[in-house]
Amino acid sequence: MRILISSLLLTSLLAMITGCNQPKSKLVLVTDQYGVAHKINPHEKFVYLIFTGHFSPDDNGYFENFDGAAEVLKTMAKHDIKGSFFPTGICFRVDRYQQVMRDIIEQGHYLSSHSDIHLLLCAYEDRNQTLVTFDSLARDTADMEYELERFGLTKEQYLWFVPPYEYYNQFSADAYRTLGYKLANPTEGLVTAMDWMGPDHPEYHSAEQLINNIWEFEKEHTLNGAIILIHAMDYPDRTDEDRPYKHLGAIIERLKSLGYGFKTFKDVIAMEQ
Repeated sequence: MRILISSLLLTSLLAMITGCNQPKSKLVLVTDQYGVAHKINPHEKFVYLIFTGHFSPDDNGYFENFDGAAEVLKTMAKHDIKGSFFPTGICFRVDRYQQVMRDIIEQGHYLSSHSDIHLLLCAYEDRNQTLVTFDSLARDTADMEYELERFGLTKEQYLWFVPPYEYYNQFSADAYRTLGYKLANPTEGLVTAMDWMGPDHPEYHSAEQLINNIWEFEKEHTLNGAIILIHAMDYPDRTDEDRPYKHLGAIIERLKSLGYGFKTFKDVIAMEQ
């Protein structure tokens, strides 16, 4: 009996030692020409659902808002998954979003930001035309950090960041990195971020078209490591049926049926440590 127990203890000890010597899973980032990540660990069958939001102060949130966030949280709780949220700093100052910010944190989702006041970093007609200075970016970032830390977060917890408008150039990407941030953007080829355009916009895509793009992309490329952005906003030119976040439950169910799991930028930070 003593020999058997000793043998079992030795086997367990060797297993523990072997496990400790196993290399940690290496974080693999697929980046664009500016060094911004748009896929994470493409060898793994996980997707990263991200939700951005802004509050347009000039019209009291009529056009841009974070009004869909509470419903997104309910849907994710129902399906027992976590996501990553990137509202602008101004959203943190809006009374009606105070509880939803606390809920994002308390329910275990990732919370960072999307700049403070949603700066346009470079011109749409010429990406090389920078519209900000390093100092203006630093001031905006400091204001954003103040709001995040007012909710008890530290920079180590929110250092992964989605640039405003998901649009940047080399100067602004490098400036954010100098300020201590790591940048992510939706996976190239996925167009769900176009959900802000109304039917009168020349590049309008319906919610059905935007969601179908996910499945077409999956067939051609897989969604391994994909970053899928959906705005948690109620844009006035779209009906409820035409807002992709209203279909989030169906999107999650289909992703699960295809064998995908879900990760957040909390997982990315853990992989980096």
